[in-house]
Amino acid sequence: MLYKFQNLNKYGNLRTRIIHHPGGKPFSFNPKGLGRFVNVQVFKYEYKHQVLPPSLVKFGDETFIVPTWQKVHSETRLEDINWVKPKPKKVNVEKHEFKFESKSDPGHFYNVTVKGDKVDCNCAGKWRAKDRQCRHMKDVKKQLNLK
Repeated sequence: MLYKFQNLNKYGNLRTRIIHHPGGKPFSFNPKGLGRFVNVQVFKYEYKHQVLPPSLVKFGDETFIVPTWQKVHSETRLEDINWVKPKPKKVNVEKHEFKFESKSDPGHFYNVTVKGDKVDCNCAGKWRAKDRQCRHMKDVKKQLNLK
């Protein structure tokens, strides 16, 4: 098991070490000579990846978590790694389609597509309008309370 051991040295600087202690045995130390502050807590490395589980690789006397190649204590085991799976971002893509029949050409339809907050129309009036908003687009925006 890994522990994070912290103490203040004689100059008042915080010193932190990751130490290995065999599991099953109680952790004990003599606080004499370690300064005014001593802190010991269980330590786990944090590994973030969506799909690939962590694994350990040794090169000589160094140990790494792969595939991130994070250097870790040489006595690290998989139980000493906390696998954090980031939650996928939710993308709200709602697509709505509206049809408007042409007044001048009955039987011909214009399509207004709404995707998120984007509104688009396939009529020629969109290009003639100064603000590039045809009446179909304005009607749909009003209907959906979009700005």
